[in-house]
Amino acid sequence: MSFAWLKNIKFLSRIRVIWLITAVLKYATTYKSITININNTPITIKQGDLFSSNDWKVIPFNEYFDTQVDDIVIAHNSLNGILIDHHIDNLQDLQFTLNNPPNVQKLPHKIKGGRICHPLGRIIKYGEFMILAFTHFDNNNQATLTHNQYESCLRTMWNEISRTYANKPVSLPLLGGGITRFENPSIKTETQLLKCLLCTFRTSNATINQPITIYLTQDAIRNIDLYSIKKQFK
Repeated sequence: MSFAWLKNIKFLSRIRVIWLITAVLKYATTYKSITININNTPITIKQGDLFSSNDWKVIPFNEYFDTQVDDIVIAHNSLNGILIDHHIDNLQDLQFTLNNPPNVQKLPHKIKGGRICHPLGRIIKYGEFMILAFTHFDNNNQATLTHNQYESCLRTMWNEISRTYANKPVSLPLLGGGITRFENPSIKTETQLLKCLLCTFRTSNATINQPITIYLTQDAIRNIDLYSIKKQFK
């Protein structure tokens, strides 16, 4: 084997090592957090506790904004259950706000069984929280959504955030990643939910001139390749 051939092999080996190191470093830096830009809005996706944020915090409820935490209507370990159990000092005041939201007559809504039934995607602000009508609620006390309803809800939500955010940063969870029951759950992996969340913002008419943070649980982030997400939405 000639000396020149050995030099070429060594050179190619060095290139491969450099490529591998670069790939590992890129993956390591995007393992638990990335920031992308959509519609001129910086969006950070990271593992963490939504309730630790100082931003507006989007909390999903059902279309009636129920507040009964009993592991039947609302589970104690759901986001709205945690909100009510640990972050609301006056439950009656929250209930009054949700039952008597400002300007409700100017926004679409229905009355079912004598109760206000809000369109999915509707937001009512309470303190530092954006209470979101996220799911339908069936007779078996189950929060349900179809694929089309999920996407429609997200688009409405982005416009509602744009309408109400008052130029303050917004934080939200991976919506649909909890106990929500989809009509076809096999098509809703954590990665698909995250992509849908980002795509609906990109295709919405919402203008949000403040940073957005999407908080992922430890379990969710294990199943999402943030490096691929960053490449797709760069």
